[in-house]
Amino acid sequence: MNQRRRLHVWLILLACAVSLAGCRRGTDDAAVTASAAPAATAPAPSATPAAASVESPASPPGGVLLAYVWDCDDGTSLVMQNLLAERAISLELPEGTRRLPQAISASGAKYDDGSLVFWTKGDTAMLERAGGPTVNCRESRAKSLVADARARGVAYRGQGNEPGWVIEVGPPGRLVFVTNYGQERHEFTNAKLTGDAAVGAEYRAERDKLPIVATVTLEPCQDDMSGAAYDYSVVVEFGGRSYRGCGSDTR
Repeated sequence: MNQRRRLHVWLILLACAVSLAGCRRGTDDAAVTASAAPAATAPAPSATPAAASVESPASPPGGVLLAYVWDCDDGTSLVMQNLLAERAISLELPEGTRRLPQAISASGAKYDDGSLVFWTKGDTAMLERAGGPTVNCRESRAKSLVADARARGVAYRGQGNEPGWVIEVGPPGRLVFVTNYGQERHEFTNAKLTGDAAVGAEYRAERDKLPIVATVTLEPCQDDMSGAAYDYSVVVEFGGRSYRGCGSDTR
């Protein structure tokens, strides 16, 4: 009786083991099938994602600008341009332009030509002349964006709010419109100018039957969020909507 009972128990355990193996194999097969299946192809978006600022192939990575403007405590305004290939900067000073090679620094970015040091940390900087006092400076973001656009060959730059948008015109024929706080980027290569760009002009372009018209007018304009003053107003007509803002002639 005991032998028959042991045999019966052994058969029950064997059946359970086979059942568990089958369940585990089914789960593994499902995982393999899911990983091997091709991913669904999403429809192409109407615009590619973009950063908040308009970039070009010449732009450095990581949101670094090609040029910056610093307002200093002594009343001077300095324009700094990144010389990426040379690991240096050029600094436009009241007495002329100086080239400063990059130096070793524990923090921030330091540039030193032996008699002049320019040391940047975030949106602040220090200018040190040999034998002279240290001058503290702070970046002017609005001016920096215009200087950066100029360094990239842009002729006109406009911007507005709600939603945040930027338009850049130039080099010749090129127009870039970034909107929705940097989430949409529309680039055109057939922009045409009507009128005098220095006084009042209209830029028109079209891509994939989607037209854009930017009207630029020489008149005082104030950004409705930052309060920054500009020389031009701009109206962009795109996608059935009007965008109003301010702009600068960067030439």
